[in-house]
Amino acid sequence: MRIVGQATEAEVVAAFLRGELESERWRGSLLALLREDGMDAAVVESPDVDEPAESVYRARLLDRHRAWLRREGLFNGFPEHVEWRRAALSPEEVLGILYIDWDWWLRLSGGTRRPLDAAARIRRGAVPGVTAEEHEAIASRLRTDDPQAQLIAATDPDRTRLVCLEGHVRLTAYALYPEYLPDELEIFLGTAPDMAGWSEF
Repeated sequence: MRIVGQATEAEVVAAFLRGELESERWRGSLLALLREDGMDAAVVESPDVDEPAESVYRARLLDRHRAWLRREGLFNGFPEHVEWRRAALSPEEVLGILYIDWDWWLRLSGGTRRPLDAAARIRRGAVPGVTAEEHEAIASRLRTDDPQAQLIAATDPDRTRLVCLEGHVRLTAYALYPEYLPDELEIFLGTAPDMAGWSEF
């Protein structure tokens, strides 16, 4: 792992929302919230993280969408004070990121939370309704001029365990098609001494 530099919470929130907007599962509900607010999707698609009012809006939007500020649901127990960095990971390090401790990801991975185990189960046909082929277009975007939003992972100071905060489907796609991973993939990495208190860690 190579630390590239510092990152701000505003950047991470913007990346999280962009990832959700590109997700088939979450896009509809997020667009509905934007319409309700009379906001253009550009506030998520092309965020200006240096504009304070925009950043405040996105934090509130993520709270309405996924309880970010309330620290509920996915964010239950997530530390209030996190040091965010940009980190460059090798393919092995990327594929060593764990899924959250969530029913679907436990089932997909056979209980291990490891993307490579999920990939093996998918290729064996052990997960009804999920195919490898449907994930290739996601992985292949790494080789285009329009890659998807950066993965977001969380860890504690010793960095022995990295857990995916946002980007689980992309992580699965990379495990299924690791040949698309570059020598280094830049992600957002959040570190806090009390990260173990996050319910999904």
